[in-house]
Amino acid sequence: MDTAFKNIVIKNGLFLGAALIAFELIKYATGILYTSNTGLSILLWLVSVAIYAYFIFVAVGQYKASNNNQLTVVDGLKVGVAIGAIAGVLLGIYNVLYTTVIEPNYYDKVMDLTIDAFSPMIDKMTESQAEEFYDKLVDSKPTTTATFIYSVIGGTIGGLIVGAIIGFVKKSKNNQE
Repeated sequence: MDTAFKNIVIKNGLFLGAALIAFELIKYATGILYTSNTGLSILLWLVSVAIYAYFIFVAVGQYKASNNNQLTVVDGLKVGVAIGAIAGVLLGIYNVLYTTVIEPNYYDKVMDLTIDAFSPMIDKMTESQAEEFYDKLVDSKPTTTATFIYSVIGGTIGGLIVGAIIGFVKKSKNNQE
């Protein structure tokens, strides 16, 4: 791994992680973190994708400039994965702190939203079916370790997808891979 690559992905991965944490804090502070509004949820997801795309786009451009203006799709993918993994670690640490210290009732609130969303279906269930549904919901609460791992995996996969797309768009004209 060359020094330019390492410096670019570490710097942009840290910036992306910080930006995503700031976005999470804004959602928390404004009270929209626990929204049941589908349109708002989609908008918030799109903003997250835009944040990913911005930092990976900048990093891929920096990497291409440091590499004599040469870039392959694979290069974009590598940059995206590395940045996504670094940001995922930071976000994972934040998510663990958030769900254990800042908002220890986070999963209870998420379960309440889920139950509200499924209430028309739950109303049609027998008492034992509704109880089984609730028990499965409680059992699906992730552990602290799983919360961290999901963040890292999600960040890495997000970086992979965004990096591949940006690598394809920004690849050198003479590179076909």
